[in-house]
Amino acid sequence: TVRVVGSSQANLFASCAAAVGALWGPLHGGANVAVLDMLEQIHKGGLSAEKAIKLAKDPKSGFRLMGFGHRVYKNFDPRAVILKRAADKVLGQLGINDPLLDVARRLEERALSDSYFIDRKLYPNVDFYSGIIMRAIGIPTNMFTVMFAIGRMPGWIAQWKEQHADGKLKIARPRQIYIGNRRTEYLPIDQRK
Repeated sequence: TVRVVGSSQANLFASCAAAVGALWGPLHGGANVAVLDMLEQIHKGGLSAEKAIKLAKDPKSGFRLMGFGHRVYKNFDPRAVILKRAADKVLGQLGINDPLLDVARRLEERALSDSYFIDRKLYPNVDFYSGIIMRAIGIPTNMFTVMFAIGRMPGWIAQWKEQHADGKLKIARPRQIYIGNRRTEYLPIDQRK
């Protein structure tokens, strides 16, 4: 996002602000909050890990197992392995007994022994344990995305500086192929539903 916005010769602040905005949804920067919400839903609803796995496999249920799968890491996300150990260590040192960590462990164990998840290469990702850690150290959930962005800021700044140091800066034109209807009839606005 920084590179695309920066390619219009937008300043560093506008480019980084656009990148922060791109993180805000639950499918990227807000994914760890979505994981915590899911774990809370399972815990408070008295839902077993087995039942959650069954619901996640049923497309009609509307239940989604958050924090599993990654576009780049088609096997284990190595960061998730590190964060799982860190969650155990941090919560142990702080003397926190978070039931959500237990729910997360059970979910991971059940998913990793289920062919549905294994065949689809749906393994825990970086978001699965990161929210548990941040909550344990006192970071409010509405600041999780901010923390996510802070870690990326040096890279964003470096990319923007590198891009603007190039004397041949051209505007980026992301390509997307439209697959919708080719021809539709115009309907005046007062006749639309």
